[in-house]
Amino acid sequence: MNMKQAVMNAGENELLLKSASKEIKTALIENGWVLLRNENYDVRSFSQLMTSLCQKLTYDPARENITQQSQKVDAGTQAVGLHIENGTTPLPPDIIAFFSALSASQGSQTTVCDGHLVWLNLPDKLKEKFSAPMTISRHLPKNIWQKYVAAALNINTPEEVTWDDLQRFTDMIPGQSISRAENDGIEYHLKMNMIRHDNLKGIPAFANTLLGPSYNYQKPRYSFSDGVEISPDLILELADLCEKYTAEIHWQDGDLAIIDNKRFMHGRREILVPLENRKLYISMGLGMNHNF
Repeated sequence: MNMKQAVMNAGENELLLKSASKEIKTALIENGWVLLRNENYDVRSFSQLMTSLCQKLTYDPARENITQQSQKVDAGTQAVGLHIENGTTPLPPDIIAFFSALSASQGSQTTVCDGHLVWLNLPDKLKEKFSAPMTISRHLPKNIWQKYVAAALNINTPEEVTWDDLQRFTDMIPGQSISRAENDGIEYHLKMNMIRHDNLKGIPAFANTLLGPSYNYQKPRYSFSDGVEISPDLILELADLCEKYTAEIHWQDGDLAIIDNKRFMHGRREILVPLENRKLYISMGLGMNHNF
């Protein structure tokens, strides 16, 4: 799917109102992402849209909240590799959306890569290699795991989250294991499929965080089922393949992009302007509201 197919433009369609819910939902399921342009969104209406579209909103504990539903995207100025959002957590969002309140005049294009196309063109030997879940390992400081568990278990005050709460959350979702670390941090291990089938269309997709950043966290380690960590050479091979199926969003002020986070990976080209000349916000949700 190219950029022209992804854009819903109110001016071109002569719509008096913002794109109808049915149009957005159909485009998201069928195409995997959609860009809404010239529809006069602001942070408030962006937040309202995601509240209506998703069954439950979720948050990144390391990000700054702008509204109750949206957070500021702040990952420095360097280019960011392709990844699914929060893909090293046990509950990655099903749907994510970005709103560009102020678009950079140079650089900062968001990249979007169809993991289904990557899977279709993945060599058989790599399909076999990634057929079993990998283990993602990393250190998490206390304030981070407390914020994440508080959001997951609806605990109002993160500082009140205890080790027992963490253990209860770990037991709720298979594939997780934890051990105590210094300063009440944890060593965290998560088994995760790199090829997913749980996207909105239910199709296989190479959708993961192998190529992605770790701006607010310790860089994770990725191990195959035999315990061997993924090699730098394989990472480069995957990056070259994914780039072939990657498009760019050249942001305009007021643009809103919605992405199936379990089919499409996203990233960013380098930001070439001062950070104060760019304002991008994110909202993330679990489950599509079928009454949307």
